[in-house]
Amino acid sequence: MASAVPPGFIDLQTASTKVSREVNIIGVTTDVKPPTKSRGSDYMCTFTLADASSSSLGDGLQVRFFQPDRESMPKFQGIGDVVVLRNIKMKSYKGMTMAVSTWTTAWLVFSAASIPKQAPSNFRQIKHEKDPRAKVPSTAEILYAITLCNSQDRSAFKTIQSANEPNFRVSEATPAIQLQRRERFSLIKDVQIDMFYDLVGQVVKIYPNNGCVELSITDYTTNQLLYNYEWGVTGRGEDSREGDEFKYISRNSINRKWPGPFGRMTLTVTLWPPHSYFVQSDVSERDFVFLRNARIRFSKDAKMEGSMHTDQKFTDRIDVSILKDHSDDRVKNVLRRKLEYSKLFEVQSEQFIEEARSQKRKQTEPGQNLSKKHAKKRRKQQKDQPKEHERREECKEKGENEAPSSLPLPKSNKPEFNRNVKCSHASIPPRALFSILSPSTHPVKTQNGILYMLPFQNIKCRITVRIIDFFPQDLADFAVRCRRESEFDVLSENEENDTTDDQSDGLDEERGWEWRFGLVLEDAMGSKNEKRDTMTVYVADKDAEFLLKLTAENLRTSPQALDSLREKLFLLWGDLEERKSKSRNQPSSSSVRDTVVGPRQPTSMDKQSNRPNPAAAAAGNRVPESMPFQCCIKEYGVRTRRKVEMDGQYDCEEVDEEAGRDNKNEDGKKCFIKGNLGWERRWRMWGVTIT
Repeated sequence: MASAVPPGFIDLQTASTKVSREVNIIGVTTDVKPPTKSRGSDYMCTFTLADASSSSLGDGLQVRFFQPDRESMPKFQGIGDVVVLRNIKMKSYKGMTMAVSTWTTAWLVFSAASIPKQAPSNFRQIKHEKDPRAKVPSTAEILYAITLCNSQDRSAFKTIQSANEPNFRVSEATPAIQLQRRERFSLIKDVQIDMFYDLVGQVVKIYPNNGCVELSITDYTTNQLLYNYEWGVTGRGEDSREGDEFKYISRNSINRKWPGPFGRMTLTVTLWPPHSYFVQSDVSERDFVFLRNARIRFSKDAKMEGSMHTDQKFTDRIDVSILKDHSDDRVKNVLRRKLEYSKLFEVQSEQFIEEARSQKRKQTEPGQNLSKKHAKKRRKQQKDQPKEHERREECKEKGENEAPSSLPLPKSNKPEFNRNVKCSHASIPPRALFSILSPSTHPVKTQNGILYMLPFQNIKCRITVRIIDFFPQDLADFAVRCRRESEFDVLSENEENDTTDDQSDGLDEERGWEWRFGLVLEDAMGSKNEKRDTMTVYVADKDAEFLLKLTAENLRTSPQALDSLREKLFLLWGDLEERKSKSRNQPSSSSVRDTVVGPRQPTSMDKQSNRPNPAAAAAGNRVPESMPFQCCIKEYGVRTRRKVEMDGQYDCEEVDEEAGRDNKNEDGKKCFIKGNLGWERRWRMWGVTIT
């Protein structure tokens, strides 16, 4: 059975129409020429590919492949080999369309001798040669290669002598260098020049540089031959690597601050292919990596650095691996040293900041010798003070004597929004709450005609609302204790002897506070007399920090933080908190008794769900006093036990009588509480801030 073109690839006929674009193609070789020296410094190999669609191209599609050396060329065994090319560019030259390789082109070759005459019943990999950047062939690519190879006359396949084989052999009489076996793993503090080591460290920075990659790692040990990264200065210090070797670019012109660690703890290792390809695609900053057989040497600035070149025997071998298991003893030792460094750095940085502040205060005191820069700035300020005073007095007199030169603008019919609240995505028009709350958008019909209801859709939209209630009732409960994930978590598991008491205290400091509260919103769109819809939204974590511009902390032990929160929220909802406090202090007033009607008393806080009841918050048809504002909300779902109405207009799911029990809801309708977990539709506020 013929196999189709694999996903992500196109046939050769379609590729010939994609001039000046990079494509992915697969073809069988019909002609191969040995590599020759190009006009420049590279080598060039020309070969022709064919497939089922290439009849309109004559003999096929011609490909020109450029590489800096012979060893990097595709490894052809002869006519009939199947070649997989990714990111190859189509070009037009003298009226002929051809494919030309770029520096991102990756190749893979299936030799004709390794391709079976028919596809095997069970999948297995076929022997192949590939570029270090090329991916492992998929099942679809292998089946398509078998189809292409067998579509040609296999008896016409010829074997050619590979031009990539070396033209010399090592003499058997050449003595081999016997290396003394030793323990290669070492800490950065113990490495020596012109030696090879296995290193484990955390990635600080990744910097691509002219075909290679500079990987900066640290294991939080100090070596005096490393670069000194100073804290509190622009760039990286006096002997840093910022700038260039000819001093054309000043180090102080680099504004990016070094992320740490500071001091002589970071080793920069230059990686060459294929190690550099792996680091660029798979490694990120703060990952823990293992470097095998890294050579330590001196840089041009007589500082210690490392290098990892291509393995001459196994050219595809990658000697960089990511240590995802942090329970590894080598990773845990790095984490312990990092924890000790963090504590020491925190103390030293506070001392440095205090010294800088005291020095600045001394410079601002009268009678002190100032630098030229500060003295010039002070003279300018003293010179501008009289002019500024005269300008203000002139504007004040002019404003009192002049009559208004323009007529007052007519009042707009649009509602006046809260100027203290700013919302993002202003180009998106707001939606009414009833269109969001309505479940009419959630029914979905499958191809078989089955209608079912989606529990939520993860939509985002903007709304115009005002706040009518909030929870928890006490503002001191708006911040809750949380356990933030930390890379030091692995040190606190089943360790009694390795972790000291000081380290345990450092782990406890990772526990912090985060914002978590809810708001009941009322639709502010439409006329004042019509009934308005309400919605309960949640505000938490980063969205709450963006709203309040405050850092969460223990509000019960910090009265100043609680007062700051109360002032911020007053800008958002006005005197809502004061009115709620008065209503709680007067439970026997007639106004409150009048709102208690019906078989079930609606309360502002629903006892069963510990969430506010929007119907109770909007009871009494009172006029809200908080100003409307616009905000963004996002819909999501929470796993919970589901209650299904049996007397509704439609049934959202099948009810299993053995899974739960019958019950009746507040309206007297028969319902069923399922024993399994379902989904509850909720909303969260985001993209809004109090200015």
